Amino acid sequence: MQPIQLNVACEGPLALNNNAFELCRDFLPPDGVRFFTQMSRYGDYLANLAPKPAYRSGDILKLILPFLKAAGLTTEKMAAYSREHLSLMPRAGETYRFLHALTVPIFAVSSSYSPFAAAVGARLGFAPERLFSTRVDLDSYELTDAEAGELRSLLGKISAAPAIELPPEARTLQDLSPEVQGVLSLFDTIFVDTIPHLSIGRMYQEINIMGGPEKAQAVEDSLARTGLAMADLMYVGDNRTDMPAMDKVRAGGGVTLSFNGDRHAVRAADIIVVADTTWPVALLLAVFLQWGKEGVVELAQSTRPGASKYLAIPESMIEPIMMGLQEGKTFNLYHPGTSRREEVIADSTAMRRRLRGEAIAAG
Repeated sequence: MQPIQLNVACEGPLALNNNAFELCRDFLPPDGVRFFTQMSRYGDYLANLAPKPAYRSGDILKLILPFLKAAGLTTEKMAAYSREHLSLMPRAGETYRFLHALTVPIFAVSSSYSPFAAAVGARLGFAPERLFSTRVDLDSYELTDAEAGELRSLLGKISAAPAIELPPEARTLQDLSPEVQGVLSLFDTIFVDTIPHLSIGRMYQEINIMGGPEKAQAVEDSLARTGLAMADLMYVGDNRTDMPAMDKVRAGGGVTLSFNGDRHAVRAADIIVVADTTWPVALLLAVFLQWGKEGVVELAQSTRPGASKYLAIPESMIEPIMMGLQEGKTFNLYHPGTSRREEVIADSTAMRRRLRGEAIAAG
């Protein structure tokens, strides 16, 4: 068996939470959900319709932090909340106990705030040094009463603004309604001209989101620690922020896996998994360990997986994996070469919504 490594995204493949959404919902009442939805759509606009060099996918997580600070959130409150509200993927505990026992190095690579990633890692047995996430320490930032009041006022303006609607066919700002253009102009003023000039605005300069490019760099950093090559790596992701890492792993000969992914992850992956438990990751990693990438691809391409030689894995692995797989009701495995790409995307995103809820899955 070849030496291999597993890198896995946090929210989605490991946990059902969207930690940032939940923090906004519970610490910014009564308009926290509306605020987060507006911010997410503003992020989609910045990423898709008006790309800016200073903005990268996932940076909305940074933009909302001053508002959480103004609501009284502290580092310890964030950590305690993350522990108390953690919701893991079904069977994640059993799956990762099994995987850790294989002595395969496993890293979590997450856009999530560090207190949440730490909560997931602690529950699933990840060594702290094998967690890559967005480092956040709210206690290191001072916030005056005046600035806190201004942020609460801005929160009200963002929540009260007309909904940002981005039609699928829109390609530029001019394709949007005049009303939405006005809202986006307001948001640009808030996040380009107003908050950066407050003292709390240094958050925007100092906090670096573990977004797309950072996840790709984390892959390289994790391999430097283990001494393995890109071809020895399986990367499990589920959204747009995983695409640069997936591209890097695929280019290096490793395996990329979309796990209940959005359309971006599905299009970037070697293998697509739609499942209601985490045990399929264990199966595919065991096949990768025994047969390399060729075996994983062969399994995904096979119309009769039970007849494939690549299911010949060590007996010590077969029983726990097969028992684990029986605990779920859905395990659909696709190869990206399928002609039914849109059906696969629909299947994957439907499972995403079913497990995580509409609001969280869309975030």
